[in-house]
Amino acid sequence: MHTVVLHPERERSVRRRHPWLLSGAIARVEGTPAAGDLVAVRSAAGELLAHGHYEPGSQLRVRLLTFGKEPDAEDALARRVAASVARRAADPLLAGTDALRLVNAEGDGLPGLVVDRYADVLVVRPSTSGMLRRAASLAPALRDATGAAAALLRPDAVSLRRAGVDAAEAKLWGEPPDGPVAVFERGRSFRVDVRQGQKTGFYLDQRDARDLVAALAAGRRVLDAFAYTGGFAVAALHGDAAHVTLLESSQGALALAREHVAFAAARADCRATDAFEALHAGLADFDLVILDPPPLARRKADVPRASRAYKDLLLHACGGARAGRLVLAFACSHHVGPELFRKIAFGAALDAGRSVSVLRELGAPSDHPVSLDHPEGRYLTGLLLRVDA
Repeated sequence: MHTVVLHPERERSVRRRHPWLLSGAIARVEGTPAAGDLVAVRSAAGELLAHGHYEPGSQLRVRLLTFGKEPDAEDALARRVAASVARRAADPLLAGTDALRLVNAEGDGLPGLVVDRYADVLVVRPSTSGMLRRAASLAPALRDATGAAAALLRPDAVSLRRAGVDAAEAKLWGEPPDGPVAVFERGRSFRVDVRQGQKTGFYLDQRDARDLVAALAAGRRVLDAFAYTGGFAVAALHGDAAHVTLLESSQGALALAREHVAFAAARADCRATDAFEALHAGLADFDLVILDPPPLARRKADVPRASRAYKDLLLHACGGARAGRLVLAFACSHHVGPELFRKIAFGAALDAGRSVSVLRELGAPSDHPVSLDHPEGRYLTGLLLRVDA
């Protein structure tokens, strides 16, 4: 087996079972591992520490799978997949939906692999060459564990390209549909474009937040900025919102959003517009404002710019609002965690000259588990704010 040898004093993260080994920690590579090969990781003194998938084009050079002296056999990954699916089936917090995440990468001990279920269709999304190479061999375990009729391999092309790997969409089994897949979620209905939609087609990580919006919406005028296909808008309408305005710049996403809110079309207004520009132009008298922009800090270097953008959004949402307005705001990056996001909200409230309270902090639901060994797995941070005065 090829071996990665660490610099002296650089094994601490591995000993703490962190699944990412950065290129800067590596002193040398013994052998010539190809992208996705299983490699051994040794300390500078020669101690065997871990095994993982080698990613030669990535700063995250090895995605660690096992820690200790012996590697798991390749079929151990299939057992982890089956166990991950079984955990979801036994989780009472995931009742009432046929759309959920079955495998959440590091959170399920499978770095680089995401699997989402939409009714009878699975979307398998590897983001590393290691998991891309093994997707076909893991397909039987997924099929046996889920009984799904079809599975689509939809690689994370951006992450793989950054690592120097090209990948294409492919069928793993069955016949994945060409059109949107109908799913239900706690009384709400959606159609998910599993081939062209963002991520794997839908924001499953906002399920609990949609429940919260449904509980808050009764009698309120709601703004769903960055609406995508209208997940929050649908929740608000099911919660008896007086009216919902959707802002979305993507024509394709907005077309699905219009379908989703058609059951309450008289109370919904879908606008093809840039949400940043609309917020700068000024808000109408909304009672609940939902801000869920796309990721603004994909890298650590993006944090200053992203922080300014989040603050700007919150400033417009809180400034000029009458007392009692609720603002539900999200940041979607592990680089902007709960502490920083609170500071950004505080700065926006201070600049707006408003008194603002935090009513609740939010994160992803239980089908998006975060390993304590990998705090970076928490990427979704939400705040429910109330403008008091």
